[in-house]
Amino acid sequence: MPVERLSFVDTLQRLWWLSRPGFALYLLLLVFAGFGWAHWDRALTGRGGWGLLWVMVAWSLLSAGTLWLNAAVDKDEGEVLLGRSVTPPPHTSAWGYGALTLSIPLAGQAGWIAGLCCAVCVVLAVLYSHPGTLWKAHPLGGPFVNLVGYGLLTPLAGWSVVGVDLNPRTLAVWLLGGMGILGCYFAAQAFQGEEDGERGYRTYVVTHGPRATILAARLCVLLAIGGGTLLIAAGWIPRACLVVVPMGVWIDRHFVAWLLEPDGGSEAHAREMARRLLWTGLAGLVTAFAWYGVQSFQGVPVAGLGTAAGHPADRPLLPPHAMRAWEAWQERERAREAGEMSSGDDPG
Repeated sequence: MPVERLSFVDTLQRLWWLSRPGFALYLLLLVFAGFGWAHWDRALTGRGGWGLLWVMVAWSLLSAGTLWLNAAVDKDEGEVLLGRSVTPPPHTSAWGYGALTLSIPLAGQAGWIAGLCCAVCVVLAVLYSHPGTLWKAHPLGGPFVNLVGYGLLTPLAGWSVVGVDLNPRTLAVWLLGGMGILGCYFAAQAFQGEEDGERGYRTYVVTHGPRATILAARLCVLLAIGGGTLLIAAGWIPRACLVVVPMGVWIDRHFVAWLLEPDGGSEAHAREMARRLLWTGLAGLVTAFAWYGVQSFQGVPVAGLGTAAGHPADRPLLPPHAMRAWEAWQERERAREAGEMSSGDDPG
């Protein structure tokens, strides 16, 4: 077949739509979620802003490159979640590999953890869409790539730029968040069974059917919500957030209705599920911020230091004004120790 000839502007326009800007926004929210959690967990003042910027830029390229490779192999002729169905321009794969390659050194500017996370995501993107591997066409390969790449490594990159240590509460929230993202992956696949089958793919929706795929999405989301509820009940997350728990029923009601739709419903059902998840998350954030304000007014420890349990071991349980004094004292002690070591190394 002759190669389609397009102007440079037309090529960029198609690449823009194939990069799914709406999807990229969700991805960057995951990066920021990891960054914000690291601050909340230890009640920190702002830090790592430049690192976050590098990661945001790198993940924008990572997302675009991943989706361009995906579009090149799929041709994107059917429904596209959070995007527009357009014919990929010539050399879409080359654009994809270029964006993926550039993303790694940019992420590395934010630190070795962010750089490593990005490099692993790049490898996963290639394994997912390269015709020689095509993990996206496998019932387990596709979920694995999305769980690790989007669910775990993406928020980890944002978390890493803050420069804090891992603790049990962060690990628990990280894993539960990954489970929720895996549920979103299954939901996004549920209505694509016929299209995947025509391509010869053996995705989960092809091998198990739309109903099983929606049930898998429902199970993952319920596990994430249930685990989060347990963390709230245990006091690892402010117990005030229990007011948000009933919204989990609102999400599950959508799954119940979705299961009645033939052939996995449509993109609208997946979009509605994502909308309900987003509103639930935002309600939790608003509640946590409101509780932060109450604690600040009371003059007690705030954020992750003001919960009933689950506190990080490397931070004292102090209210904000006392915490700032403790941090200043820590800085002075580190400077003094550094000066003593420098004097001890001086042969004079």
